[in-house]
Amino acid sequence: MTSIVTGDDVKLAIALKKDGAVFAIASNATVQAALVSQDRSTVLAGPVACSNVAVGANWAQALVIVQIPSADTGAIITYAPALLEIQVDDGGKSTWFVSVEIVKGNI
Repeated sequence: MTSIVTGDDVKLAIALKKDGAVFAIASNATVQAALVSQDRSTVLAGPVACSNVAVGANWAQALVIVQIPSADTGAIITYAPALLEIQVDDGGKSTWFVSVEIVKGNI
């Protein structure tokens, strides 16, 4: 499970799949991500927009780069398992959830 340290800048590469297969995300799609509580009732950070031109992104292979700034992660006060919610809207919305662990940063 990926750890997210509060107060750190987050940059995660997430490979999305539909029905177990790689797919292409249209370059004009809207892709957003947010850190949410495990029960999906609370947004902990975000949403942030994901870009098809972010370093490392490959939307033709559904590889999304999620970047959450330290100002957003620094505001998190819940230290527990959580979810990274990613939504792709390319004429219809699809959502994925990835398990993460929120860890308190001290420096």
